[in-house]
Amino acid sequence: MDIGIATRHTGLTTFNGQARFTLYLRFEKFSHRDGQHRYLVLSLTQTLFGDWCVVQASGPIGQPGGQERRNYCSSLNEAQDLFENTRDRQVKRGFVPIPVQMGLF
Repeated sequence: MDIGIATRHTGLTTFNGQARFTLYLRFEKFSHRDGQHRYLVLSLTQTLFGDWCVVQASGPIGQPGGQERRNYCSSLNEAQDLFENTRDRQVKRGFVPIPVQMGLF
């Protein structure tokens, strides 16, 4: 089974009566040899103006600091390709997807 399919949260949420598509993934990387304990969160959402945004937030676990990168795309297919390429690149770097249970409301 593909790791991305097993842990990817895909859902339709409604906002003002319109369906909105969202993707959300959380990764963690532990390297005891290098002393690295890092997290990475990828999300794909639609903006208020109808564009698509891939947000990548990362930083050390349990310490201050971190960064956030936003990439805006004009179409859903372009945003999904960017999301999947980023996911694959991070898995190759040693990040492991962590299952996250999303709230019901």
